[in-house]
Amino acid sequence: MLVFPRLLHDAIKSGKVALAFRMWETCRLVSGKTYGLENLGRILIQSAEKVSFSSITEDAARLAGFPDLGALMSQFKSSNAHFDPTKDTCYRIAFRYMGNGHPRSDGMPQRPLSQRMLGRLDEALKRMDRRAQGITYSAILKEISRQTFHRVGTLAGHFGCQPTEIRRKLFRLMKEQLVVADGSRRYSLTPRARQLLSHCEAKIAELKK
Repeated sequence: MLVFPRLLHDAIKSGKVALAFRMWETCRLVSGKTYGLENLGRILIQSAEKVSFSSITEDAARLAGFPDLGALMSQFKSSNAHFDPTKDTCYRIAFRYMGNGHPRSDGMPQRPLSQRMLGRLDEALKRMDRRAQGITYSAILKEISRQTFHRVGTLAGHFGCQPTEIRRKLFRLMKEQLVVADGSRRYSLTPRARQLLSHCEAKIAELKK
C-alpha cells in the first residue's frame, strides 16, 4: 500500500503531486482501483508500471514531490545500501486524488474494455447469478446503477431480504471489482461494472430487434 509523508498531503490534494516511485519486488496496486489512505482520503491508481531508475526525468521527480531528480535518488540510496540507479528498477505509479469522500464512478478516468473482456465478464456474472440463492448479483448491480450511492439497508429494503444476504453479495461484487464502498459504507458501481451493464443492455436491445 502507498504511504505518503504528511508534508506531501496538501500537494497530493491539489494535484501537484501525482506520481510515486516504489522499489517493490511485485506491484501491490491495481490500475483502475481506488485505495483509501489514512489521514488523506482516496486515490485512483491510473497506472503502475515497472521502469528503470535511469528513465526517471527531472519533471517526474518533481511530480513525485521531490525538489529534483538528485533528491529522489538520494532517498532511495539512503534506504538501500546496494542501490544502483544504473541497474535497479522500481514501480512508477501515476494516481489521481479523489477526495475524502467516495470517488464518483462516472468521474473516473477509464480505459474502454474490449468486447472480448466484456464477453468474459458477462459470462462470469451469469455464472454467479446461476449459483446465487435469492437475489441475483446482476439485480443488485442494476439497482445500484440507478443512484450515485446505496447502503446495505436500502438495498435490503428494496429487495425485501435480510441485510446479511446483501452484505455477502456486495462483498463478492467488490472482489470482482464491480462495486466499491466508501468510508461510510456507501456502495456504487465501478467504471468496469458500468461498461458491463451497458454491454448487457446493448445485447438485450439487439435481441429485441
